[in-house]
Amino acid sequence: MEKSINNSQRFKRTTISGLIIAFVILVVVNILSSFLFFRIDLTKDKRLSLSPTTIQMLKNLDDKVYIRVYLEGDNYPADYQLFREKTKDILQEFRSYSKNVYFEFIDPVKDKTQEEINGIYGEFHKKGLKPIPITKEEATGYSTRFIIPGAMISYRANELPATLIVEDPTGYNSLEYSIQELEYNLVSTIRKLMTNSKPKVAFLDGHGEMDFYATSWMAWQLQRFYNVDRIRINGRVNALNDIAIEDSTTQSLKVLGNKYDVLIVAQPTGAFPDADKYVIDQFLMKGGRILWLIDATDASADSLQNSPEFFATPRNLRLTDMFFSYGIRLNPNLIQDLSCQQIPIGVGTIGNQQQYKFMNFPYCLKVVNFSDHPIVRNIKEIKSDFAGTIDFVGKDNNLTKTVLMTTSERTKLVPAPAIVTVNVGLATPNMQEYAFKYLPIAALVEGTFESAFNGILPIEFDTMQSLGFKAQSEPTRQIFVADGDIIRNFIDRQHNQPYPTGYDIYTGTMYDNTNFLLNCVNYLCDDDDLLQIRSKNFKIGSLDPVKIRNHKQLISALNIVIPLALVLILGIILIIIRKIKFSKK
Repeated sequence: MEKSINNSQRFKRTTISGLIIAFVILVVVNILSSFLFFRIDLTKDKRLSLSPTTIQMLKNLDDKVYIRVYLEGDNYPADYQLFREKTKDILQEFRSYSKNVYFEFIDPVKDKTQEEINGIYGEFHKKGLKPIPITKEEATGYSTRFIIPGAMISYRANELPATLIVEDPTGYNSLEYSIQELEYNLVSTIRKLMTNSKPKVAFLDGHGEMDFYATSWMAWQLQRFYNVDRIRINGRVNALNDIAIEDSTTQSLKVLGNKYDVLIVAQPTGAFPDADKYVIDQFLMKGGRILWLIDATDASADSLQNSPEFFATPRNLRLTDMFFSYGIRLNPNLIQDLSCQQIPIGVGTIGNQQQYKFMNFPYCLKVVNFSDHPIVRNIKEIKSDFAGTIDFVGKDNNLTKTVLMTTSERTKLVPAPAIVTVNVGLATPNMQEYAFKYLPIAALVEGTFESAFNGILPIEFDTMQSLGFKAQSEPTRQIFVADGDIIRNFIDRQHNQPYPTGYDIYTGTMYDNTNFLLNCVNYLCDDDDLLQIRSKNFKIGSLDPVKIRNHKQLISALNIVIPLALVLILGIILIIIRKIKFSKK
Protein backbone atom coordinates (compact mmCIF):
# COMPACT_ATOMS: atom_id res chain seq x y z
CA MET A 1 0.00 0.00 0.00
CA GLU A 2 2.78 2.39 0.99
CA LYS A 3 4.61 1.54 -2.23
CA SER A 4 1.51 2.41 -4.27
CA ILE A 5 1.21 5.79 -2.49
CA ASN A 6 4.87 6.56 -3.19
CA ASN A 7 4.42 5.74 -6.88
CA SER A 8 1.37 7.99 -6.99
CA GLN A 9 3.25 10.86 -5.32
CA ARG A 10 6.23 10.36 -7.64
CA PHE A 11 3.87 10.46 -10.69
CA LYS A 12 2.27 13.69 -9.42
CA ARG A 13 5.68 15.31 -8.85
CA THR A 14 6.81 14.26 -12.34
CA THR A 15 3.65 15.65 -13.90
CA ILE A 16 3.89 18.95 -12.04
CA SER A 17 7.58 19.28 -12.89
CA GLY A 18 6.80 18.67 -16.58
CA LEU A 19 4.09 21.31 -16.53
CA ILE A 20 6.41 23.84 -14.85
CA ILE A 21 9.20 23.14 -17.36
CA ALA A 22 6.78 23.45 -20.29
CA PHE A 23 5.45 26.75 -18.88
CA VAL A 24 8.98 28.13 -18.43
CA ILE A 25 9.93 27.11 -21.99
CA LEU A 26 6.77 28.77 -23.31
CA VAL A 27 7.52 32.03 -21.46
CA VAL A 28 11.15 32.04 -22.67
CA VAL A 29 10.09 31.40 -26.29
CA ASN A 30 7.57 34.27 -26.10
CA ILE A 31 10.18 36.63 -24.64
CA LEU A 32 12.71 35.68 -27.33
CA SER A 33 10.11 36.03 -30.09
CA SER A 34 9.50 39.64 -29.07
CA PHE A 35 13.17 40.42 -29.82
CA LEU A 36 13.86 38.00 -32.66
CA PHE A 37 11.92 37.52 -35.89
CA PHE A 38 12.01 34.38 -37.95
CA ARG A 39 9.65 32.20 -39.90
CA ILE A 40 9.87 29.11 -42.05
CA ASP A 41 8.16 29.18 -45.43
CA LEU A 42 6.77 25.68 -46.01
CA THR A 43 4.84 26.62 -49.17
CA LYS A 44 6.01 24.84 -52.31
CA ASP A 45 6.25 28.04 -54.38
CA LYS A 46 7.81 30.11 -51.50
CA ARG A 47 4.99 32.61 -51.78
CA LEU A 48 5.65 33.86 -48.23
CA SER A 49 9.36 34.56 -48.81
CA LEU A 50 10.89 37.80 -50.01
CA SER A 51 12.23 37.71 -53.55
CA PRO A 52 16.04 37.58 -53.95
CA THR A 53 16.10 41.06 -55.51
CA THR A 54 14.24 42.51 -52.50
CA ILE A 55 16.71 40.88 -50.13
CA GLN A 56 19.63 42.22 -52.15
CA MET A 57 18.16 45.73 -52.18
CA LEU A 58 17.66 45.66 -48.41
CA LYS A 59 21.20 44.45 -47.79
CA ASN A 60 22.56 47.24 -50.00
CA LEU A 61 20.74 50.06 -48.20
CA ASP A 62 23.38 52.66 -47.36
CA ASP A 63 21.13 54.92 -45.32
CA LYS A 64 18.12 54.72 -43.05
CA VAL A 65 14.63 54.12 -44.42
CA TYR A 66 11.76 55.22 -42.17
CA ILE A 67 8.34 53.67 -42.78
CA ARG A 68 5.35 55.14 -40.95
CA VAL A 69 2.29 52.94 -41.42
CA TYR A 70 -1.09 54.50 -40.62
CA LEU A 71 -3.06 51.30 -40.10
CA GLU A 72 -3.05 51.37 -36.29
CA GLY A 73 -6.39 51.90 -34.57
CA ASP A 74 -9.19 50.36 -32.56
CA ASN A 75 -12.34 48.61 -33.76
CA TYR A 76 -11.02 47.66 -37.20
CA PRO A 77 -12.92 44.84 -38.96
CA ALA A 78 -11.21 41.45 -38.72
CA ASP A 79 -9.97 41.44 -42.33
CA TYR A 80 -8.28 44.82 -41.86
CA GLN A 81 -6.66 43.59 -38.64
CA LEU A 82 -5.31 40.62 -40.58
CA PHE A 83 -3.93 42.96 -43.25
CA ARG A 84 -2.24 45.05 -40.54
CA GLU A 85 -0.59 41.95 -39.09
CA LYS A 86 0.60 40.84 -42.55
CA THR A 87 2.10 44.30 -43.06
CA LYS A 88 3.91 44.03 -39.71
CA ASP A 89 5.22 40.60 -40.68
CA ILE A 90 6.73 41.75 -43.95
CA LEU A 91 8.26 44.86 -42.36
CA GLN A 92 9.79 42.70 -39.62
CA GLU A 93 11.26 40.56 -42.37
CA PHE A 94 12.62 43.71 -44.05
CA ARG A 95 14.20 44.63 -40.73
CA SER A 96 15.75 41.18 -40.33
CA TYR A 97 17.72 41.74 -43.56
CA SER A 98 18.68 45.38 -42.96
CA LYS A 99 19.13 47.32 -39.74
CA ASN A 100 18.62 50.49 -41.80
CA VAL A 101 14.88 49.77 -41.99
CA TYR A 102 12.83 51.44 -39.25
CA PHE A 103 9.07 51.27 -39.03
CA GLU A 104 6.24 52.20 -36.72
CA PHE A 105 2.47 51.84 -36.79
CA ILE A 106 0.56 55.03 -36.04
CA ASP A 107 -3.06 55.90 -35.37
CA PRO A 108 -3.15 59.40 -36.91
CA VAL A 109 -6.55 60.35 -35.47
CA LYS A 110 -6.25 59.06 -31.91
CA ASP A 111 -7.64 61.53 -29.33
CA LYS A 112 -8.38 64.10 -32.07
CA THR A 113 -11.50 66.20 -32.49
CA GLN A 114 -13.61 65.80 -35.62
CA GLU A 115 -12.33 69.11 -36.94
CA GLU A 116 -8.72 67.99 -36.43
CA ILE A 117 -9.49 64.62 -38.04
CA ASN A 118 -10.88 66.32 -41.15
CA GLY A 119 -7.71 68.42 -41.40
CA ILE A 120 -5.49 65.33 -41.02
CA TYR A 121 -7.38 63.49 -43.75
CA GLY A 122 -7.00 66.52 -46.00
CA GLU A 123 -3.22 66.60 -45.47
CA PHE A 124 -2.89 62.91 -46.29
CA HIS A 125 -4.98 63.42 -49.42
CA LYS A 126 -2.55 66.13 -50.56
CA LYS A 127 0.40 63.79 -49.92
CA GLY A 128 -1.12 61.07 -52.10
CA LEU A 129 -2.68 58.80 -49.48
CA LYS A 130 -6.40 59.16 -50.10
CA PRO A 131 -8.45 58.04 -47.05
CA ILE A 132 -10.87 55.20 -47.80
CA PRO A 133 -14.13 54.35 -46.02
CA ILE A 134 -14.56 51.04 -44.22
CA THR A 135 -17.83 49.69 -42.89
CA LYS A 136 -18.19 47.61 -39.74
CA GLU A 137 -21.24 45.77 -38.45
CA GLU A 138 -22.10 46.58 -34.83
CA ALA A 139 -24.95 45.75 -32.44
CA THR A 140 -26.73 48.99 -33.33
CA GLY A 141 -26.20 48.59 -37.08
CA TYR A 142 -23.44 49.51 -39.50
CA SER A 143 -20.88 52.22 -38.84
CA THR A 144 -18.50 53.82 -41.34
CA ARG A 145 -15.10 55.33 -40.67
CA PHE A 146 -12.12 56.35 -42.76
CA ILE A 147 -8.60 54.94 -42.66
CA ILE A 148 -5.32 55.94 -44.26
CA PRO A 149 -4.60 53.02 -46.62
CA GLY A 150 -0.83 52.96 -46.50
CA ALA A 151 2.42 54.49 -45.31
CA MET A 152 4.80 57.40 -45.79
CA ILE A 153 8.34 56.24 -46.55
CA SER A 154 11.35 58.51 -46.02
CA TYR A 155 14.87 58.07 -47.35
CA ARG A 156 17.43 60.78 -46.78
CA ALA A 157 15.68 64.08 -47.64
CA ASN A 158 12.94 62.51 -49.77
CA GLU A 159 9.51 61.20 -48.84
CA LEU A 160 6.90 59.32 -50.88
CA PRO A 161 3.52 57.73 -50.12
CA ALA A 162 3.05 53.97 -50.47
CA THR A 163 -0.57 52.94 -50.97
CA LEU A 164 -0.80 49.45 -49.48
CA ILE A 165 -4.54 48.80 -49.71
CA VAL A 166 -5.15 48.75 -53.44
CA GLU A 167 -8.17 47.87 -55.51
CA ASP A 168 -8.37 44.37 -56.92
CA PRO A 169 -8.66 44.74 -60.72
CA THR A 170 -11.05 41.77 -60.76
CA GLY A 171 -13.25 43.45 -58.14
CA TYR A 172 -13.17 40.31 -56.00
CA ASN A 173 -11.26 40.87 -52.75
CA SER A 174 -9.17 44.02 -52.41
CA LEU A 175 -7.54 43.08 -49.09
CA GLU A 176 -6.51 39.61 -50.26
CA TYR A 177 -5.12 41.13 -53.45
CA SER A 178 -3.35 43.85 -51.40
CA ILE A 179 -1.64 41.20 -49.26
CA GLN A 180 -0.21 39.62 -52.41
CA GLU A 181 0.94 43.06 -53.62
CA LEU A 182 2.46 44.17 -50.28
CA GLU A 183 6.07 43.44 -51.14
CA TYR A 184 5.77 45.03 -54.58
CA ASN A 185 4.11 48.22 -53.28
CA LEU A 186 6.67 48.70 -50.51
CA VAL A 187 9.74 47.86 -52.59
CA SER A 188 8.70 49.92 -55.60
CA THR A 189 8.30 53.00 -53.38
CA ILE A 190 11.68 52.48 -51.64
CA ARG A 191 13.26 51.94 -55.02
CA LYS A 192 11.84 55.21 -56.36
CA LEU A 193 13.29 57.04 -53.36
CA MET A 194 16.72 55.50 -54.01
CA THR A 195 16.70 56.24 -57.74
CA ASN A 196 17.94 59.64 -58.79
CA SER A 197 16.34 59.58 -62.23
CA LYS A 198 13.50 57.62 -63.79
CA PRO A 199 13.85 55.82 -67.13
CA LYS A 200 11.99 57.49 -69.98
CA VAL A 201 9.26 55.74 -71.96
CA ALA A 202 7.65 57.20 -75.10
CA PHE A 203 4.52 56.25 -77.04
CA LEU A 204 5.05 56.77 -80.77
CA ASP A 205 2.59 58.97 -82.70
CA GLY A 206 2.20 60.02 -86.31
CA HIS A 207 1.45 56.70 -88.08
CA GLY A 208 -2.13 56.14 -86.97
CA GLU A 209 -1.14 54.66 -83.61
CA MET A 210 -3.62 54.46 -80.73
CA ASP A 211 -4.27 57.90 -79.29
CA PHE A 212 -3.83 59.11 -75.72
CA TYR A 213 -7.30 58.00 -74.63
CA ALA A 214 -6.95 54.43 -75.92
CA THR A 215 -3.63 54.00 -74.04
CA SER A 216 -4.36 56.22 -71.03
CA TRP A 217 -4.63 53.32 -68.55
CA MET A 218 -1.18 51.95 -69.39
CA ALA A 219 0.32 55.45 -69.50
CA TRP A 220 -1.01 56.03 -65.98
CA GLN A 221 0.34 52.69 -64.75
CA LEU A 222 3.77 53.38 -66.24
CA GLN A 223 3.96 56.87 -64.75
CA ARG A 224 4.36 55.31 -61.32
CA PHE A 225 7.87 54.23 -62.30
CA TYR A 226 8.86 56.06 -65.47
CA ASN A 227 8.69 59.42 -67.18
CA VAL A 228 6.11 58.88 -69.92
CA ASP A 229 5.85 60.94 -73.10
CA ARG A 230 4.32 60.86 -76.59
CA ILE A 231 6.53 61.62 -79.58
CA ARG A 232 6.15 62.25 -83.32
CA ILE A 233 9.19 61.70 -85.53
CA ASN A 234 8.10 63.48 -88.74
CA GLY A 235 11.51 62.79 -90.28
CA ARG A 236 13.36 64.67 -87.53
CA VAL A 237 16.69 63.05 -86.68
CA ASN A 238 16.56 64.54 -83.19
CA ALA A 239 13.12 63.14 -82.38
CA LEU A 240 14.57 60.16 -80.48
CA ASN A 241 18.19 61.33 -80.04
CA ASP A 242 19.82 64.11 -78.06
CA ILE A 243 21.87 66.06 -80.60
CA ALA A 244 24.31 68.90 -79.82
CA ILE A 245 26.59 71.20 -81.82
CA GLU A 246 30.07 69.72 -81.77
CA ASP A 247 31.88 72.62 -83.49
CA SER A 248 30.28 76.08 -83.62
CA THR A 249 32.46 77.23 -86.52
CA THR A 250 31.62 74.32 -88.82
CA GLN A 251 28.18 73.78 -87.27
CA SER A 252 28.94 70.05 -87.08
CA LEU A 253 26.66 67.96 -84.90
CA LYS A 254 27.10 64.99 -82.58
CA VAL A 255 24.70 62.53 -81.02
CA LEU A 256 24.80 62.48 -77.22
CA GLY A 257 22.53 59.46 -76.87
CA ASN A 258 18.90 58.39 -76.94
CA LYS A 259 16.25 60.63 -75.40
CA TYR A 260 14.22 57.62 -74.31
CA ASP A 261 14.94 54.21 -72.87
CA VAL A 262 11.89 52.45 -74.33
CA LEU A 263 9.73 53.23 -77.36
CA ILE A 264 6.19 51.79 -77.50
CA VAL A 265 4.64 51.41 -80.95
CA ALA A 266 0.94 50.73 -80.28
CA GLN A 267 -1.07 49.49 -83.26
CA PRO A 268 0.01 51.79 -86.12
CA THR A 269 -2.38 51.87 -89.07
CA GLY A 270 -0.42 54.02 -91.57
CA ALA A 271 2.73 53.41 -93.60
CA PHE A 272 6.08 54.44 -92.10
CA PRO A 273 8.19 56.80 -94.24
CA ASP A 274 11.83 55.78 -94.78
CA ALA A 275 13.05 58.75 -92.75
CA ASP A 276 11.02 57.70 -89.70
CA LYS A 277 12.13 54.09 -90.10
CA TYR A 278 15.75 55.26 -90.20
CA VAL A 279 15.35 57.27 -86.98
CA ILE A 280 13.76 54.26 -85.21
CA ASP A 281 16.45 51.94 -86.56
CA GLN A 282 19.26 54.16 -85.26
CA PHE A 283 17.46 54.52 -81.92
CA LEU A 284 17.70 50.72 -81.68
CA MET A 285 21.35 50.67 -82.86
CA LYS A 286 22.26 53.06 -80.03
CA GLY A 287 20.84 50.72 -77.40
CA GLY A 288 17.18 51.76 -77.40
CA ARG A 289 14.50 49.19 -76.51
CA ILE A 290 11.23 48.84 -78.45
CA LEU A 291 7.87 47.25 -77.67
CA TRP A 292 6.06 46.56 -80.94
CA LEU A 293 2.26 45.98 -80.73
CA ILE A 294 1.41 45.37 -84.38
CA ASP A 295 -1.68 44.29 -86.33
CA ALA A 296 -0.60 42.92 -89.69
CA THR A 297 -4.23 43.11 -90.93
CA ASP A 298 -6.91 45.78 -90.63
CA ALA A 299 -9.37 43.51 -88.80
CA SER A 300 -10.79 45.05 -85.63
CA ALA A 301 -13.65 44.55 -83.20
CA ASP A 302 -14.97 48.02 -84.09
CA SER A 303 -15.76 46.78 -87.61
CA LEU A 304 -18.32 44.34 -86.18
CA GLN A 305 -20.23 47.17 -84.50
CA ASN A 306 -21.44 48.44 -87.88
CA SER A 307 -21.91 45.20 -89.78
CA PRO A 308 -22.13 41.46 -89.00
CA GLU A 309 -19.23 40.89 -91.39
CA PHE A 310 -16.36 42.79 -92.97
CA PHE A 311 -13.46 42.25 -95.36
CA ALA A 312 -10.05 42.01 -93.65
CA THR A 313 -6.98 42.87 -95.73
CA PRO A 314 -3.22 42.97 -95.05
CA ARG A 315 -2.05 46.26 -93.58
CA ASN A 316 0.84 47.90 -95.46
CA LEU A 317 2.94 49.44 -92.69
CA ARG A 318 6.20 49.20 -94.68
CA LEU A 319 7.90 47.63 -91.67
CA THR A 320 8.42 44.12 -93.07
CA ASP A 321 12.01 44.79 -94.20
CA MET A 322 12.95 46.21 -90.79
CA PHE A 323 11.42 43.31 -88.90
CA PHE A 324 13.16 40.83 -91.21
CA SER A 325 16.52 42.44 -90.36
CA TYR A 326 15.66 42.00 -86.70
CA GLY A 327 14.88 38.28 -87.14
CA ILE A 328 11.08 38.51 -87.08
CA ARG A 329 8.19 38.20 -89.50
CA LEU A 330 4.63 39.22 -88.59
CA ASN A 331 2.34 37.25 -90.84
CA PRO A 332 -0.74 38.87 -92.48
CA ASN A 333 -3.17 36.29 -91.17
CA LEU A 334 -5.85 35.96 -88.51
CA ILE A 335 -6.03 33.38 -85.75
CA GLN A 336 -9.17 31.47 -84.86
CA ASP A 337 -8.79 29.67 -81.56
CA LEU A 338 -11.17 27.51 -79.58
CA SER A 339 -9.71 29.08 -76.44
CA CYS A 340 -11.65 32.29 -76.99
CA GLN A 341 -13.76 35.00 -75.41
CA GLN A 342 -17.49 35.43 -75.55
CA ILE A 343 -19.03 38.41 -77.30
CA PRO A 344 -22.67 39.57 -77.50
CA ILE A 345 -24.29 38.80 -80.86
CA GLY A 346 -27.66 40.21 -81.86
CA VAL A 347 -30.28 37.48 -82.22
CA GLY A 348 -33.37 39.59 -82.95
CA THR A 349 -35.66 42.08 -81.25
CA ILE A 350 -38.53 41.93 -78.81
CA GLY A 351 -40.60 45.03 -79.21
CA ASN A 352 -38.08 47.81 -79.73
CA GLN A 353 -35.35 46.14 -77.69
CA GLN A 354 -32.43 44.43 -79.42
CA GLN A 355 -31.77 41.01 -77.92
CA TYR A 356 -28.25 39.65 -77.50
CA LYS A 357 -26.75 36.25 -76.79
CA PHE A 358 -23.20 35.59 -75.65
CA MET A 359 -21.35 33.23 -77.95
CA ASN A 360 -17.78 32.05 -78.28
CA PHE A 361 -15.99 34.08 -80.97
CA PRO A 362 -12.77 32.37 -82.15
CA TYR A 363 -11.23 35.61 -83.46
CA CYS A 364 -11.20 37.04 -79.91
CA LEU A 365 -8.56 34.93 -78.18
CA LYS A 366 -8.26 33.97 -74.55
CA VAL A 367 -4.51 33.31 -74.46
CA VAL A 368 -3.55 30.84 -71.71
CA ASN A 369 -0.28 29.31 -72.96
CA PHE A 370 2.91 31.03 -71.82
CA SER A 371 6.59 30.24 -71.56
CA ASP A 372 8.51 30.17 -68.28
CA HIS A 373 10.21 33.52 -68.98
CA PRO A 374 9.90 36.04 -66.09
CA ILE A 375 7.89 38.40 -68.32
CA VAL A 376 4.96 35.96 -68.40
CA ARG A 377 5.59 33.82 -65.34
CA ASN A 378 2.69 35.31 -63.35
CA ILE A 379 0.32 35.67 -66.30
CA LYS A 380 -2.79 33.49 -66.39
CA GLU A 381 -4.99 34.85 -69.22
CA ILE A 382 -4.54 37.51 -71.89
CA LYS A 383 -7.35 39.16 -73.86
CA SER A 384 -6.39 39.37 -77.55
CA ASP A 385 -8.58 40.48 -80.47
CA PHE A 386 -7.83 39.59 -84.10
CA ALA A 387 -4.25 38.53 -83.49
CA GLY A 388 -1.84 37.17 -86.07
CA THR A 389 1.18 34.89 -85.86
CA ILE A 390 4.92 35.48 -85.60
CA ASP A 391 7.74 33.59 -87.32
CA PHE A 392 11.46 33.69 -86.57
CA VAL A 393 13.58 34.33 -89.67
CA GLY A 394 17.29 34.50 -90.38
CA LYS A 395 20.13 32.63 -88.73
CA ASP A 396 21.82 35.42 -86.80
CA ASN A 397 23.83 33.85 -83.99
CA ASN A 398 24.00 37.21 -82.21
CA LEU A 399 20.28 37.10 -81.35
CA THR A 400 18.38 35.12 -78.74
CA LYS A 401 14.71 34.59 -79.60
CA THR A 402 12.16 33.55 -77.01
CA VAL A 403 8.48 32.81 -77.56
CA LEU A 404 6.46 34.45 -74.77
CA MET A 405 2.94 33.28 -75.52
CA THR A 406 1.18 31.04 -78.03
CA THR A 407 -2.22 29.92 -79.19
CA SER A 408 -3.90 26.83 -77.74
CA GLU A 409 -3.70 23.30 -79.15
CA ARG A 410 -6.83 23.97 -81.25
CA THR A 411 -5.99 26.74 -83.71
CA LYS A 412 -7.06 27.65 -87.21
CA LEU A 413 -5.27 30.14 -89.51
CA VAL A 414 -7.17 32.43 -91.84
CA PRO A 415 -4.89 34.13 -94.41
CA ALA A 416 -5.79 37.70 -95.39
CA PRO A 417 -7.61 38.93 -97.38
CA ALA A 418 -10.60 37.19 -95.82
CA ILE A 419 -14.22 37.76 -94.87
CA VAL A 420 -14.73 37.97 -91.10
CA THR A 421 -18.27 37.21 -89.97
CA VAL A 422 -20.05 36.79 -86.64
CA ASN A 423 -21.51 33.56 -88.01
CA VAL A 424 -18.27 31.90 -86.93
CA GLY A 425 -19.58 32.18 -83.38
CA LEU A 426 -22.90 30.63 -84.33
CA ALA A 427 -21.54 27.62 -86.24
CA THR A 428 -20.29 24.38 -84.72
CA PRO A 429 -16.51 24.33 -85.25
CA ASN A 430 -15.05 21.75 -87.60
CA MET A 431 -12.33 20.21 -85.43
CA GLN A 432 -10.33 19.08 -88.46
CA GLU A 433 -9.84 22.71 -89.46
CA TYR A 434 -8.40 23.56 -86.03
CA ALA A 435 -5.30 21.48 -86.70
CA PHE A 436 -2.59 23.97 -85.65
CA LYS A 437 -1.32 24.33 -82.11
CA TYR A 438 0.96 26.56 -80.03
CA LEU A 439 1.56 29.23 -82.70
CA PRO A 440 3.63 32.20 -81.43
CA ILE A 441 1.76 35.45 -80.75
CA ALA A 442 4.44 37.33 -78.80
CA ALA A 443 8.22 37.00 -78.84
CA LEU A 444 11.29 38.52 -77.22
CA VAL A 445 14.39 39.11 -79.33
CA GLU A 446 17.58 40.27 -77.63
CA GLY A 447 21.22 40.59 -78.58
CA THR A 448 23.13 42.53 -81.24
CA PHE A 449 20.93 43.61 -84.16
CA GLU A 450 22.01 44.53 -87.69
CA SER A 451 20.69 47.83 -89.04
CA ALA A 452 17.91 47.56 -91.60
CA PHE A 453 19.76 50.29 -93.56
CA ASN A 454 23.16 48.64 -93.58
CA GLY A 455 24.49 48.90 -97.16
CA ILE A 456 21.26 50.39 -98.55
CA LEU A 457 21.27 53.87 -97.03
CA PRO A 458 19.51 56.19 -99.55
CA ILE A 459 21.55 59.09 -100.90
CA GLU A 460 19.19 61.64 -99.35
CA PHE A 461 20.27 60.34 -95.91
CA ASP A 462 23.87 61.49 -96.45
CA THR A 463 23.42 64.33 -93.97
CA MET A 464 22.24 61.80 -91.38
CA GLN A 465 25.44 59.77 -91.74
CA SER A 466 27.35 62.68 -90.21
CA LEU A 467 25.40 61.99 -87.02
CA GLY A 468 27.10 58.61 -86.66
CA PHE A 469 25.30 55.92 -88.62
CA LYS A 470 25.63 52.57 -86.83
CA ALA A 471 25.43 49.34 -88.81
CA GLN A 472 25.26 47.14 -85.72
CA SER A 473 23.56 47.75 -82.42
CA GLU A 474 24.78 47.61 -78.89
CA PRO A 475 23.30 44.66 -76.95
CA THR A 476 19.61 45.52 -76.63
CA ARG A 477 16.10 44.06 -76.58
CA GLN A 478 12.83 44.16 -78.52
CA ILE A 479 9.44 42.59 -77.85
CA PHE A 480 7.06 41.85 -80.71
CA VAL A 481 3.34 41.22 -80.13
CA ALA A 482 1.17 40.33 -83.14
CA ASP A 483 -1.84 42.18 -81.72
CA GLY A 484 -2.19 45.91 -81.14
CA ASP A 485 -5.50 45.67 -79.26
CA ILE A 486 -3.72 44.03 -76.36
CA ILE A 487 -2.92 47.50 -74.95
CA ARG A 488 -6.27 49.16 -75.69
CA ASN A 489 -8.46 50.41 -72.86
CA PHE A 490 -12.10 51.35 -73.24
CA ILE A 491 -13.42 54.60 -71.79
CA ASP A 492 -16.20 54.77 -69.22
CA ARG A 493 -18.13 57.68 -70.75
CA GLN A 494 -20.34 58.08 -67.70
CA HIS A 495 -17.40 58.77 -65.38
CA ASN A 496 -15.00 59.98 -68.09
CA GLN A 497 -12.24 57.61 -67.08
CA PRO A 498 -10.57 54.58 -68.64
CA TYR A 499 -11.38 51.00 -67.84
CA PRO A 500 -8.25 48.96 -67.03
CA THR A 501 -6.37 47.51 -69.97
CA GLY A 502 -7.56 43.92 -70.35
CA TYR A 503 -11.01 44.57 -68.88
CA ASP A 504 -13.82 42.97 -70.90
CA ILE A 505 -16.72 45.44 -70.84
CA TYR A 506 -19.16 42.76 -72.02
CA THR A 507 -18.53 40.07 -69.41
CA GLY A 508 -16.83 42.08 -66.66
CA THR A 509 -13.80 39.76 -66.80
CA MET A 510 -10.42 41.23 -65.91
CA TYR A 511 -7.55 39.72 -67.91
CA ASP A 512 -3.81 40.06 -67.23
CA ASN A 513 -3.00 42.48 -70.08
CA THR A 514 -1.91 45.25 -67.70
CA ASN A 515 0.55 43.04 -65.82
CA PHE A 516 1.90 41.60 -69.05
CA LEU A 517 2.62 45.04 -70.52
CA LEU A 518 4.13 46.31 -67.26
CA ASN A 519 6.36 43.24 -67.20
CA CYS A 520 7.41 43.94 -70.80
CA VAL A 521 8.44 47.52 -70.02
CA ASN A 522 10.13 46.47 -66.76
CA TYR A 523 12.20 43.94 -68.66
CA LEU A 524 13.07 46.37 -71.45
CA CYS A 525 14.16 48.92 -68.82
CA ASP A 526 16.30 46.31 -67.01
CA ASP A 527 14.05 46.63 -63.95
CA ASP A 528 14.59 42.99 -63.08
CA ASP A 529 13.88 43.57 -59.40
CA LEU A 530 10.35 44.86 -60.04
CA LEU A 531 9.79 42.13 -62.59
CA GLN A 532 10.86 39.35 -60.23
CA ILE A 533 8.62 40.64 -57.44
CA ARG A 534 5.59 40.91 -59.71
CA SER A 535 6.29 37.54 -61.32
CA LYS A 536 6.25 35.64 -58.03
CA ASN A 537 3.97 32.69 -58.63
CA PHE A 538 1.04 32.33 -56.23
CA LYS A 539 -0.21 28.89 -57.15
CA ILE A 540 -2.93 27.50 -54.96
CA GLY A 541 -3.20 23.74 -55.14
CA SER A 542 -6.52 22.32 -56.23
CA LEU A 543 -8.11 18.89 -56.00
CA ASP A 544 -8.71 16.79 -59.08
CA PRO A 545 -12.52 16.83 -59.59
CA VAL A 546 -12.44 13.72 -61.80
CA LYS A 547 -10.67 11.61 -59.16
CA ILE A 548 -12.99 12.93 -56.47
CA ARG A 549 -16.05 11.98 -58.50
CA ASN A 550 -14.73 8.49 -59.39
CA HIS A 551 -13.56 7.61 -55.86
CA LYS A 552 -16.08 9.51 -53.78
CA GLN A 553 -17.11 6.58 -51.52
CA LEU A 554 -13.53 5.46 -50.92
CA ILE A 555 -12.40 8.98 -50.01
CA SER A 556 -15.36 9.41 -47.63
CA ALA A 557 -14.61 6.09 -45.93
CA LEU A 558 -10.91 6.86 -45.57
CA ASN A 559 -11.69 10.25 -44.00
CA ILE A 560 -13.72 8.50 -41.34
CA VAL A 561 -11.68 5.32 -40.78
CA ILE A 562 -8.10 6.70 -40.83
CA PRO A 563 -8.52 9.25 -37.98
CA LEU A 564 -10.30 6.65 -35.81
CA ALA A 565 -7.63 4.06 -36.59
CA LEU A 566 -4.84 6.48 -35.67
CA VAL A 567 -6.49 7.29 -32.34
CA LEU A 568 -7.00 3.56 -31.64
CA ILE A 569 -3.39 2.69 -32.50
CA LEU A 570 -2.05 5.56 -30.37
CA GLY A 571 -4.24 4.42 -27.43
CA ILE A 572 -3.01 0.81 -27.71
CA ILE A 573 0.62 1.99 -27.81
CA LEU A 574 0.14 4.16 -24.69
CA ILE A 575 -1.52 1.27 -22.81
CA ILE A 576 1.32 -1.10 -23.74
CA ILE A 577 3.96 1.45 -22.66
CA ARG A 578 2.17 2.05 -19.37
CA LYS A 579 1.90 -1.72 -18.64
CA ILE A 580 5.58 -2.29 -19.39
CA LYS A 581 6.59 0.67 -17.22
CA PHE A 582 4.57 -0.32 -14.16
CA SER A 583 5.21 -4.06 -14.48
CA LYS A 584 8.92 -3.40 -14.14
CA LYS A 585 8.32 -1.35 -11.01
